[in-house]
Amino acid sequence: MGHAGCGHANSHLGFIQDDSGGLSAVLGLLRDATGLSLEIVECSAHTGIDGAYFYVKTISGGEAKASARRGITAAEARLASYCVGKQAVCSQAIAVDCFGRILGQGAMEVPVALQTAIANAAMDSFVKAYPDRFVLKDEELEGNCGKVLGTVLDINGVPVSAMALSNATEGGIGPNEDIEGNVNLFGKKDLSEKLHLDRIPSFVIEGKVCAEPLSSVIQEPTFLIRAFPGDDNTVAARALLKAAQDLNLPAEYRPELLARSKTAMEDLTRRQGKKVIEFGERLSKASTARDKVRIAAELNEFCSQELGGITFMSNDVHKIMGGVGCIPGTSAVMSLFISKEQLRKQVLPTLEPEDVNNYDRIICGAVGYLNENLEKANEELTAAQEKYGMIKH
Repeated sequence: MGHAGCGHANSHLGFIQDDSGGLSAVLGLLRDATGLSLEIVECSAHTGIDGAYFYVKTISGGEAKASARRGITAAEARLASYCVGKQAVCSQAIAVDCFGRILGQGAMEVPVALQTAIANAAMDSFVKAYPDRFVLKDEELEGNCGKVLGTVLDINGVPVSAMALSNATEGGIGPNEDIEGNVNLFGKKDLSEKLHLDRIPSFVIEGKVCAEPLSSVIQEPTFLIRAFPGDDNTVAARALLKAAQDLNLPAEYRPELLARSKTAMEDLTRRQGKKVIEFGERLSKASTARDKVRIAAELNEFCSQELGGITFMSNDVHKIMGGVGCIPGTSAVMSLFISKEQLRKQVLPTLEPEDVNNYDRIICGAVGYLNENLEKANEELTAAQEKYGMIKH
């Protein structure tokens, strides 16, 4: 299960990421399983203010459009064309290659729109090539234009339900990720049920991140596995950890992370709303150009970065599904963390083909371990769903 939050580059407390990691990992698995090329062969733009959009097409016939709220300039159309020839796997990294960086909350709508078109075209490629093996649906979330792709893979003799999605907001303002992870709402609900992803142990794959509690203590990129006992699936977490260890890939399982909180998102939203009010009060009292421009810059930074910690999910979804979007009991989450030192050199994390390969190697190994311990994993799943009142007797 993997998603790309188009435009979710930042969150609060200095959290910064390439949020295409989950989608990229699943696309990598699907590409290996089918032999399909995701090479981008066309990237065109409808420039101007009105009706501006990018159109992306892959060599396998996948295509998609995505709009930019404040228009697309001719210069931006030329920059976007740099994506032609690249494999449409690491959608956020490609958008960064074209435009230098990416920000959400409406700060950099054009790169987000390009990322959206790339991600949706990549998923559409599999349906165009194998319509009998893949299902592609719309998010069906008001204001969103992302896609949901589902199929069943054979991984070392084990049938595995796989789902990829792009959480993408119209106009490139992003992110709205109310159906991230394995959340089974809106356009994902029916497909999740058909693939049984709402009731089987699974892995939720996240992005490449610089954040606490890991980035200040690690020396090399390290896979962080999270599953809170009683809320998530620790059997799935241990399967991921064992697979990473077998491959000699740096990995840690932190069972204390990912606990649900009924008020965490509501509380953070309230605090950040008060911070915006403080900016307004300071600005209303400013008289010099020096003060006004500094306040404007601080507000811009706050909105484009810190507010990413609340814009990505609704309060009521967060209460049950948590910050990654996990149905209680079903899953463990895996991300790739980089050190603060590496971030200082790079400015922002970007996913590499080697990262995708390592994600997929771990997943393939972990499938076997999870299958061997499926009974215990299902016991944890049932207990968590009873705890959250999701199973009625």
